[in-house]
Amino acid sequence: MNHQRLISCLLVLAIFIAGSSTDAQMPRLYTTQSRHITLPYSVDNTGGTSNVTLLLSMNHGKTWKQHSQQSPDQKQFRFKAHRDGEFWFCTRTNLQKHVVPLDLQPELRVYVDTQNPQIKLRTERNDNSEVVLHCQVFDPTITADKVITEIQTSPDADWIPFPLNSPPNFVRHGVLQLEGRWQPRVDTRVVRVRVRAEDAATNMSQEERQVFLPPLKLRRSENYKPIQNPYTGPVPHEGAVRWPADSGPDLQTSENVHSIATTDLQEVSEATERAQAVRLPDNVKVHQLNSPKFKLQYNLVSSAAAVAEVQLWATEDGGQNWVQWGIDADKQSPLEVEIQREGTYGFKTVVTTADATTNTPPLPGAAADIWIHVDTTQPELSRGEITYSDDAGIPEALIRWAAQDNNFGSRPIRLHYQSGSETVWHEISLAVPNTGIYRWNLDPDSSVKWRVKIEAIDRAGNISSTIVSPK
Repeated sequence: MNHQRLISCLLVLAIFIAGSSTDAQMPRLYTTQSRHITLPYSVDNTGGTSNVTLLLSMNHGKTWKQHSQQSPDQKQFRFKAHRDGEFWFCTRTNLQKHVVPLDLQPELRVYVDTQNPQIKLRTERNDNSEVVLHCQVFDPTITADKVITEIQTSPDADWIPFPLNSPPNFVRHGVLQLEGRWQPRVDTRVVRVRVRAEDAATNMSQEERQVFLPPLKLRRSENYKPIQNPYTGPVPHEGAVRWPADSGPDLQTSENVHSIATTDLQEVSEATERAQAVRLPDNVKVHQLNSPKFKLQYNLVSSAAAVAEVQLWATEDGGQNWVQWGIDADKQSPLEVEIQREGTYGFKTVVTTADATTNTPPLPGAAADIWIHVDTTQPELSRGEITYSDDAGIPEALIRWAAQDNNFGSRPIRLHYQSGSETVWHEISLAVPNTGIYRWNLDPDSSVKWRVKIEAIDRAGNISSTIVSPK
């Protein structure tokens, strides 16, 4: 028989994930992250039906082809997509092999999307000390309501929405753009910004950034009032890694777990030892920098006498002796400073006037305006190792390492993992004490291959890392 009969085709529940509105003449577009699709069908009267044919279009209906043909009693087709993209389906009965009817219309549309959204996230601090977010999300099935921007203002704080300047907008198909700004509180020193994206196929991605904020005294605002002249302050790094490296859960240890030998670690440099040995006055705050070049801000208090020079003085022995470091010729903040070797330095500005009434250099024991520790040396980190254990009845990965640095905080180790062919690293812990071992509970049913990235970061922000796979 040559008559053709229209057959209803439906997706199984496993791929009924999400859909989008389409023109009234077109069937709904369904999205799935699986490349294996089951298409059930039914035939009202099988007596006159010799076969059921599934027809496929991969170019939005421009051309069609027979995908498969089978008897009506099999009740379903199985389709495997060999790539991501949009696929159109329709069915006919009693077709001859390789025959394709004219003017076919889709009965079902499916978009196969197996890729996680790509997130390009950039954060910065503007001149008003606002945290600024620039972000683009790349995905063919992304929607604005599935992209979440958040900020965490302290280690123990909840994630809260990051305010956007305007609703997310598509700069082109599949590219969603977001812009936003957030004003920190006066006591905020470091924040974490997070963007999470989920496409219509439930593929998910996440990106995070940290933004360090200068001390309140350095933040320019309408109500900014300079303190007693002279005043200096550092640019960006103070307390750079005290969070989150100084917070987090305590490490579980075992007496029968051995540590990696540390014989391959180099001796601590003389400069680092000398820097740590400097005796400083009590209750001073030391700012950490990992660059030998930085800028010092200062503010001149108005005076009846004309300013002749702005001098910068420095001490390397805790304030016992002072040397003139340089002169700010233009008498305008900031001062550019370059350190020749690592160490702990105190700096003080001296403003001279034409009448010579204030031209007094710092005396022994004078208080510094600011203390800066310059540390440009990366921590020593040996290649770690990973072994398995189930002593407690729960499968564990024992992650071991050896790290050394004289400028570590209490929790200087960060651990991330990556599985399979992933390109994104996932957090295990961002605040691990330097004990040389971490117990990581594993999923007993998981068979995914994975690897671990070990990072050692000192107070100045110097980082060493290594990637380890289980033996």
